[in-house]
Amino acid sequence: MNRSLLFVLNGDKKTTGMKVLSFGEILFDIIEHEYFLGGAPLNFASHLSKLGAEPYMLSRVGEDDLGNNAIQRLTKLGIRNDFVTQDQMHPTGTVTVTLEQGHPDYVIHSDVAYDFIELDHWDELKNENFDVLYFGTLAQRGTVSAIALDRLLREKSFKHIFYDVNLRKDCYRKSTIKRSLEYSTIFKLNDEEVEVLSPMLYGNAMQMEDFIRHLSEDYHIETIIVTAGSEGSFILNNSVLSFVKSYPANVKDTVGAGDSFSAAFLYTFFYTSDILLSLDRANFMGAFVASSNGAIPEYTTEIKQAFSDINRS
Repeated sequence: MNRSLLFVLNGDKKTTGMKVLSFGEILFDIIEHEYFLGGAPLNFASHLSKLGAEPYMLSRVGEDDLGNNAIQRLTKLGIRNDFVTQDQMHPTGTVTVTLEQGHPDYVIHSDVAYDFIELDHWDELKNENFDVLYFGTLAQRGTVSAIALDRLLREKSFKHIFYDVNLRKDCYRKSTIKRSLEYSTIFKLNDEEVEVLSPMLYGNAMQMEDFIRHLSEDYHIETIIVTAGSEGSFILNNSVLSFVKSYPANVKDTVGAGDSFSAAFLYTFFYTSDILLSLDRANFMGAFVASSNGAIPEYTTEIKQAFSDINRS
């Protein structure tokens, strides 16, 4: 039986599961010869699972040891792998990370399995009722994956379509970003990405507020989020711009902090429709992950309490 159709007793309250399809890369970061499972869509799905949602991955890994390991790990993370396929011709995605005087440099390897995502289970996908589709930009660098996502966007309905732009060097095109914006109901980016996208899309550098208002009007996007690091986050919702301060963070590792932010925002917003509460909880989660080691740390009591009542009806 589908879990999203079950009612779960929580004292005298009842909850239902939010069902999310996360499209995109599953990869391993290679840091000093150690392999760490990651990829923004996977990190995002992992946090949704920990919060109590029902996430599915739509991705592709190699028919290799890393691919087998990834599929097994998805199950342990509470992520459904029904729509994760294995590729005989292309290896599981990897990113080589080198540290130069403490600063990381990345080589994102191409012609890997997530560049060739196909809708191999289209009949099953059509019959699943997902509340949200989440995707980014990296997996769209491959023509095959871009075509699959485009069909998904055109032919299947979702309550929300969450585009977390997540720009990666040499892995995005203007046409890809414009097409993605056309389908988005929620768009997230950071202040540095504003500086990249403003001249790309409009030909000149614009102030953040002007830029996101243009995006909202031109692409009919209801909600746009801009994260500004330790300062906090801005949100434009139905033409109203708001700002919510960040939480203090003793930064240890920022990997995955943005993905956890997205998961926390979406989870809270889906159940409450409260924009400012959602942004506050997202800031809290992002600061927590940045202050922890790894992209998917164990949740503290404070984090659990912050989300404990969100999905009660």
